Amino acid sequence: MKRLGIGVCLALMCGAASAQVSSEVASIDAKLKACLATAGGVTPGVDNCNERAKASADVILNRIYGDWVEQLKHPAKNEAADSAEILKRLIASERAWITYRDTSCNLESTSMLGGTGETNVYGHCLYVKTRQRVLDLQTIRGSR
Repeated sequence: MKRLGIGVCLALMCGAASAQVSSEVASIDAKLKACLATAGGVTPGVDNCNERAKASADVILNRIYGDWVEQLKHPAKNEAADSAEILKRLIASERAWITYRDTSCNLESTSMLGGTGETNVYGHCLYVKTRQRVLDLQTIRGSR
């Protein structure tokens, strides 16, 4: 019975954490939209808006990743073997994701290759991919 209680408690905490992350992401989206409206399509302003949004998403991503890594490094005795394997896969996944994000956005920005909008496309892509990674990691972690 105690184990069931712990599972329910963890599920409730994950649900609350997921709601908090969704709220944080929605807030970043709203701030980005307002910033872009103020920037009026001027390249340096748009770049600044995208960078601020990405930096905010990075804070959330680093928090989720860091908390999960810490949890996996200090598992309950009955979860030690699984935790070590999950940690190994999480680290490998994050490293591969960073490479994917950067190269994918580099390719996507070729839609404006050589133009002043190239940095706009690249910066927005970085935000979009980081935002999605936040949601993905939160979902994967919550499913455990």
